[in-house]
Amino acid sequence: MDFKSYLTKEYLFQINRVIIARGDKVFAAIGAILIVLAVLFKLAAVFAPTPVDKKYRQKFFNLFLSIGIYEVIWFGARAQTVTFFGSHFVALLGLLIGLVWLIILIVKMIKNYGREKQGFEKEQVKLKYLPK
Repeated sequence: MDFKSYLTKEYLFQINRVIIARGDKVFAAIGAILIVLAVLFKLAAVFAPTPVDKKYRQKFFNLFLSIGIYEVIWFGARAQTVTFFGSHFVALLGLLIGLVWLIILIVKMIKNYGREKQGFEKEQVKLKYLPK
């Protein structure tokens, strides 16, 4: 696959008004997949065993839903040939924002999850032995 063709000025900023290319449909499919992942993380957050798990699952839900809706709206703008917002640059920018957000979320989760989970468990033990 030739990735250089995806980084050309024509691909990034020009809109083909005649046909919707396979690459455009890929962005729509990515958006749909991210929305499905968001629904799964929402269900996982609802049935989370602890508030700490619920917190992080909710953050992943927000990430996937936001970027998924963004990509689906982009595909709508592309289908309607909206001048700037229908360009591939805008779609790739949304995916880049999502990737940076995902990396930050994972790094924070790795740093804080164990400590927060341990604190929650200690609090539960403390509450278990306190009189009601």
